[in-house]
Amino acid sequence: MKAASLSVFWLGMLGISAEVLAAPCSSYYISEITVVSAVDTEAGRVQTFVGFGASKEEAEKNALGSCSHIQLDLQTCLDSDRLVSRNAPSDELNGLLHLKYMKAVKRITGCD
Repeated sequence: MKAASLSVFWLGMLGISAEVLAAPCSSYYISEITVVSAVDTEAGRVQTFVGFGASKEEAEKNALGSCSHIQLDLQTCLDSDRLVSRNAPSDELNGLLHLKYMKAVKRITGCD
């Protein structure tokens, strides 16, 4: 019961609605933001934020939300390296995102 409640909570936090849960995994979009911090004492410190969504806009919004929440600076997130791609091997432009995150998309969204 507790695990089911937590699952519903996290899916709600991600903004995923019930009708999207049955969608095929290839219909989801992945957004990745890579922030390289120049202010840290550690040279070349890199942080990556990822968002999933039923549209490019939703995926971007989820990734930007995660990034700005942790970085506390939305402009830093907007100015960083960003990629958005559909979770499908046929998406030739950014197929790398599919390879990196295909298991995470299925695990987090519950897609088919």
